[in-house]
Amino acid sequence: MKTRLKSPVVWLAVLAQICVIITLFVPDIENTVKTVGMCIIEILTLFGILNNPTDGKNF
Repeated sequence: MKTRLKSPVVWLAVLAQICVIITLFVPDIENTVKTVGMCIIEILTLFGILNNPTDGKNF
């Protein structure tokens, strides 16, 4: 578990999910910004899911 928490990719995925929560609580953000932001967040989340944080040499 500790090796997984040391992975920067895992923290990027966590940050992406925090950004999703922020967009839910800040409805004043413009729709274009929300759409682009959500696309970036989904890409970061997929990157975090596909990554193997226990293996530093392989993806």
